[in-house]
Amino acid sequence: MEILLNILILLSTINSLAKQPLNGYELIYQMYNANRANWYQTLCFTQKVINYKNGSIVSTDVWHEAYQSPGNLILKFTDWNSGNGILFTNDSIYSYLKGTLQSTMYRIHDLVVLGLDVNNIPPDITAKRVEKCGYNLNIIAEDQCLGHNAWVVGDTSTACFWADKETLLFLKMRRKIGDNSREVEFAKYENINGYPVATVINFYNIQGELTMVEKYFDITPNCNLPSTIYNPLEFKQALW
Repeated sequence: MEILLNILILLSTINSLAKQPLNGYELIYQMYNANRANWYQTLCFTQKVINYKNGSIVSTDVWHEAYQSPGNLILKFTDWNSGNGILFTNDSIYSYLKGTLQSTMYRIHDLVVLGLDVNNIPPDITAKRVEKCGYNLNIIAEDQCLGHNAWVVGDTSTACFWADKETLLFLKMRRKIGDNSREVEFAKYENINGYPVATVINFYNIQGELTMVEKYFDITPNCNLPSTIYNPLEFKQALW
């Protein structure tokens, strides 16, 4: 009986070690394999946006958003007809004011890649895009994040992200390099029509001060989206 017990303990240890990712590449594969069967290709939602300064609320707004894999996200600010908002597509960010394009910049949206695309596109593609965003996938460690046992990937002094050990869902990212320095938490996941959706997103500046909270509502996973809404020339009239 003692020999059998020792064998079972050994098998359990081997199984546990087999699941432990050796680096960020393996973790991305595990995240994809764990969640791809229960993920969405599109997500439509509205969010209340609460902006903070020095710990106090300074403004609020309502944004309408639609995500489509891979890498497409459209945001309309305040109301459908304001013409104000931004569009992420083709590894670029387009900014609009009253329906007129104001600027275009190259940018891979790392939150979209790590929080959404990682679960529904081939892991090798995700890994390359994550590296382009400045994350070192050769570094991985165990950590605690938002009350969860987690893996942290990357250099915590420059760019890194956390994933829940149990669910293998994205929890948090930190960037202390470039113009987009910040920390962002997927602070709360909810089950929406059988899918896990992050419904509370907290944004912090690099000093650790809360700058914005997004609270999602009217959420529809796998919503039907017109093919034209991610065309930069169609932003003003885009509806979904």
